[in-house]
Amino acid sequence: MHPQIAEQIATLLNRQNQLAIFQTPEMILDSQDRYLVSLYGSRVLGVVAVTKVQWYQGEISHLSVCPDVRRRGIAKGLLRDAEESLRRCGARIAQCTVRDGNEASEKLFQGQGYRMTLRFFNPERGNRIAVYQKVLEERG
Repeated sequence: MHPQIAEQIATLLNRQNQLAIFQTPEMILDSQDRYLVSLYGSRVLGVVAVTKVQWYQGEISHLSVCPDVRRRGIAKGLLRDAEESLRRCGARIAQCTVRDGNEASEKLFQGQGYRMTLRFFNPERGNRIAVYQKVLEERG
């Protein structure tokens, strides 16, 4: 990953999310295998992080799209790519967390078959969080 791309990703993540840890380009480069990026030339339009957390479960996090290119299918495409990445590494369930009040994210995940499984309060950030899950593959 080019450092310019990492810088754009860090900027987008920091602006679009209420992250507990400020992201730097160096942090992005150190974990670049986690990120799926939508590019237009060398411009980052959107990004999502994907992590396998258990043998059966993967986490989709920080799905972010630049405000000036929203509602063009970028988030749906990134979500599909994230799910496919998790399937390839053997995950059976995809999980994500969405801050209460983030209606665009709630609508996106629900529209793609995710179900809210629980809610909790994050005292560190002072907001409520919803956990969404989707079965990626049922075997047997």
